[in-house]
Amino acid sequence: MAFILILTAAAVLYMNGYWHFNYPNKNKYPVSGIDVSHHQGKIDWLKVKEEEIHFVFIKATEGSSHKDTEFNRNWNGATGAGLIKGAYHFFSFCKLGIEQAQNYINTVPVEDTS
Repeated sequence: MAFILILTAAAVLYMNGYWHFNYPNKNKYPVSGIDVSHHQGKIDWLKVKEEEIHFVFIKATEGSSHKDTEFNRNWNGATGAGLIKGAYHFFSFCKLGIEQAQNYINTVPVEDTS
């Protein structure tokens, strides 16, 4: 009996968007986005757009010298798909912040958003 009660409670929580498996309730959270890096491999950006993804955060750099190998492809692909995009840096405690900031500045293009 306790098992059925727990299963019913889990189903109610899931169906009402309080418990999910990385798929938030679209009525409660209508704007959704993703975080990508080289770990996802080559991404089909038009398919991403079809999945009702609205924005993407793209890994650009890490530490003072690493540039994500898929950054340019992801940046251009997200642009081509019409997605709102932003870049991020993965900070390392092994290098000075100024060196890491320069790596990011040298990697991420400045775009006119006006």
